[in-house]
Amino acid sequence: MAVVRYALYRAYEADRVEASNAMMALLAGAQLASHLLKLTEGSSRLLPEVFPSVAHIRRFNLTSEAANEILSSAETHLGAMGVPYALAIHEDYLKSALSLLERGGVVRRGTAERSRLATQHRLIAEASGTSFDVTSLAQLETLRHMRNCLIHAGGRASSALVSQVATWPDGTEAAWSKLSASSPAHLAVGDPVEFAHGEMILALAVTKVLDREVNGMLQGCLPRDLWCDILVEELRDSNRTSPRAPDALRKARGIARHHYGPLGLTEAELWSALNRAS
Repeated sequence: MAVVRYALYRAYEADRVEASNAMMALLAGAQLASHLLKLTEGSSRLLPEVFPSVAHIRRFNLTSEAANEILSSAETHLGAMGVPYALAIHEDYLKSALSLLERGGVVRRGTAERSRLATQHRLIAEASGTSFDVTSLAQLETLRHMRNCLIHAGGRASSALVSQVATWPDGTEAAWSKLSASSPAHLAVGDPVEFAHGEMILALAVTKVLDREVNGMLQGCLPRDLWCDILVEELRDSNRTSPRAPDALRKARGIARHHYGPLGLTEAELWSALNRAS
């Protein structure tokens, strides 16, 4: 389904792309640094002496060989930081979606504020009368439990994670293995939970799929007059155009065409929204 790229969704997309670029930059940077340090292997001089102009290098006061040992395992640490980051961006977007559902009278007031990643997908699916892709949702839930193990269980597999993986629908492990070299399918309670490049890619890919599904669910259950009101708010706040301006309708039609196309908003609907905002 084509997405409605309303202002909050575009902001979310920008945040997700920025996070993805930052994660990949850090990963590539660690590998580049590791290759660079091969040029100084065997030297007893510390990095601040070799690279005195590098910012913060004194915090990495090691020889090239010792630094390379750390950089070679950086992928695991970056994964452990990157996956929670990706999930946090996803959770924030889902909260904004629930706020729209509140505003449209589809869910009760306060639902968004009380929601957490563990319940948000269920709340949105119930409100829209539809369901998420079962494989993507199972992968997301597994990543959420892995994140919780990292934060609350010292990086060891919890019974909740093991139980969740045991309920994976058919095809989930194969889909997981396409992006990650390891799988949590064989973890037992107390086993180390590891993150790497594959888990970062998986978190970014799965959240993108689910967020697009949320977008489609919103299209189907939010009132059309609310979509028009959201568009007019964008016209006013982002385009700095008053709803009373002579060219307001023309600009509203342009926004509707470029960002709200899947909804097929009519000129009459837009005109009504402009009048409500005046």
